Amino acid sequence: MPHIPCEDEDFRDFARRNDLTDWEPYFHPSSENLIERVLELIRDSDVVLDIGAGDLYFAHKVALKAKRVYAIEVNPYLVAQGLTELGFRIPRNLHVICANALDYPFPSRITVAILLMRHCKHFKLYFQKLQEAGCHFLITNARWKTDFEQIDLNSPRVSYEDLEEGWYACSCGSVGYKGEGNLPEFPAVEVKDCPNCSNF
Repeated sequence: MPHIPCEDEDFRDFARRNDLTDWEPYFHPSSENLIERVLELIRDSDVVLDIGAGDLYFAHKVALKAKRVYAIEVNPYLVAQGLTELGFRIPRNLHVICANALDYPFPSRITVAILLMRHCKHFKLYFQKLQEAGCHFLITNARWKTDFEQIDLNSPRVSYEDLEEGWYACSCGSVGYKGEGNLPEFPAVEVKDCPNCSNF
């Protein structure tokens, strides 16, 4: 297994050059429980994009279920670790891409994208790129940070200004509550152009 530097100057320079901020360059494997729950949402006809695929463990599991998987990961040490572990067992339908998802053009035929990255600072860009690629759904824990959600990328978004009161989740990645009354229960309303959009 290759050494994966996380604290040396080369790693910090790598993170800066790739616009990875705070915890973004660090890889945190998902729990088996989360993996199994996400896998339940994947159909055998899906073409999946795994953004921030890390050591390819999860992408491999998805590939055993989906039609095709594109696994994109910026950290070459993690990609090397994953490929070494898989070896000749790598499925034919798993396409591994060592590149920065901020720059790399997303495939046009993906149906589902997966972004399991609670510390994602580039949600707005990923959201826009996925919509432009014609992706239907995004499975992510990047907005609410706790559990994952499945976002319908094609559903209409309400203008934040038109939301009178309630929980909201914006396409920029912000979530919150608008209003001053008692906090009603979810679901949150999908909005666009919230006050935080200009910060992303």
